[in-house]
Amino acid sequence: MLNIGVIGAGRMGLNHSRNLRQLDTIKLAGVYDILPEKATAYANEFGAKIYQSPEELINAKDIGLIIITSPTYCHIEALRIALDAHKPIFCEKPLCRTQEELDELIPLITNYDNFFALGFVRRYSPNFAKMKEVVDSGELGKLLCGEIRCLHGRYVRMHGDWFADYDKCGGVMLDMLAHHVDLQNHLIGEAESIYAQSFMLNQNEDELPFDYVSATARFKNGFISNIQCSWLRNAPSDTEMTICGDKASITFSDSKGLLLTKGGKTEKIPVDEAALNIHKIQGGMYAEEMAYIVDAVINGKKPLAGAKEAIDAMTFCFGMMTSAETGELVKF
Repeated sequence: MLNIGVIGAGRMGLNHSRNLRQLDTIKLAGVYDILPEKATAYANEFGAKIYQSPEELINAKDIGLIIITSPTYCHIEALRIALDAHKPIFCEKPLCRTQEELDELIPLITNYDNFFALGFVRRYSPNFAKMKEVVDSGELGKLLCGEIRCLHGRYVRMHGDWFADYDKCGGVMLDMLAHHVDLQNHLIGEAESIYAQSFMLNQNEDELPFDYVSATARFKNGFISNIQCSWLRNAPSDTEMTICGDKASITFSDSKGLLLTKGGKTEKIPVDEAALNIHKIQGGMYAEEMAYIVDAVINGKKPLAGAKEAIDAMTFCFGMMTSAETGELVKF
């Protein structure tokens, strides 16, 4: 039985825990949240012990996996303690909020002597698994260019919420695009440079918070990517990622599924989601992610997204943010 301790009893802490309790190999044994009422509500729902600090939870002898789901700007505090304790760690994305924090973490998580995973949940999507299969098959030919469009037209966060504060969450460039940056790195390779322009989560109290970025990145293999992402209130909502080759192109869309365009014709690629639901539990890619993490910790397997993947994605995102903040091209 794997005893799990959760740091952060908010939205993602609850989501992961509700998926985890479907597994008969784990116990949700401990929780810490800076807000006592959230820790109490969590303990009442899952039967977990309430700890009074991250240190107390992490260093408890019976806790075998640390799950960090606190706000982005708080990740570094729990990570420092958990890494020092040398316990298995799952941390929600993004890894951290600043380049300085990333610089501190790189030597700590590189060649870490225990399990370390970051919450890039889209790696567990059946559609992405099939997309990767098609790209690796060579059917697209030479990879030339692509596009990421993450448009969220129903943004509801208000001033005072950490999710509406660029200094705390990093806005769409860090929070939203971390997922697709990781997927793009996984498909294409290392980026060479990026140029971005963004609104960077306005802090004007006279208008509601909103955010938008437009960026262009070039990869070391010559691939060019156009990136568009938004937190808006009256705009279309959809998420798509397209990879174009000289023989065909493929699009991974939340609303349309997986599409292959070849010879001027676009066809939907069938994806057997049931077959890819390896652990046979309910909850989609989030549940599959948790099941995979638990299985990997218990059986000594590697994570789908570990230290290198975390570092690569954060490096790209921080480069995009630096470009947007300075108006200059950033070279990696």
